[in-house]
Amino acid sequence: MPYDVLPGAPLASTAGLSYAELDRRARAVAGRLGALLPPGSPVLLVYRQGADFAGAFFGCLYAGMIAVPFPLGEPGGGAVSREGLAVAIRRVGPAAVLTAGDGWSALPVDHGQVSVLEADGVRVGGLPVLQLADRWRPVGVLSGVGAYRQYVPGRPGDDQGGRLEPVFSHADLAHVLGELHDACRLGAAEDELGWIASVQGLEDAVWRLLLPVHEGRAVWETGPLGPQP
Repeated sequence: MPYDVLPGAPLASTAGLSYAELDRRARAVAGRLGALLPPGSPVLLVYRQGADFAGAFFGCLYAGMIAVPFPLGEPGGGAVSREGLAVAIRRVGPAAVLTAGDGWSALPVDHGQVSVLEADGVRVGGLPVLQLADRWRPVGVLSGVGAYRQYVPGRPGDDQGGRLEPVFSHADLAHVLGELHDACRLGAAEDELGWIASVQGLEDAVWRLLLPVHEGRAVWETGPLGPQP
């Protein structure tokens, strides 16, 4: 399992999602997006950190879309983030917005201008995950194609705030993850991994999501990490 409950692990919020389930969710999201949008389209991901966000993010990668995360806070603490969503929509100009099925209708989005799709472990855009996953076919994404872009919100109440960082290609993501993977093998602490990711341009939610599935192994073990032979 890419995400499991380990003592002290910083990824417990995504516990219980197997590789097979992550792949199924990603294929479903990719199948739905591919039927609506051309490859290279920016897609805003409005999620709390967890399994739904993981499936949506990898689904964008599967479909050749550019994933732009907009992380929400924990329940009861996401009001400020929702207020800033309208600003993010204007800055990012997404072709679609993906969010969890329990809150998509409440998002302050002009549904006449931007498609809003719920995407969780059951349905994507109203269609069953199992049905969509079976329909998906690889799109032949190349290493130089855009895959991820970080949106940095401005201060609360600043309607002109927020900025977009340069687009990461699939090759860029693989390069940064290789550095993080090597650091893990050498026993780097969590704050050191976060510093490496930040310097390279990966936001917290993304590097925590990607690193555990890099090369098919969990990097946070129950025992201390040390140099590998």
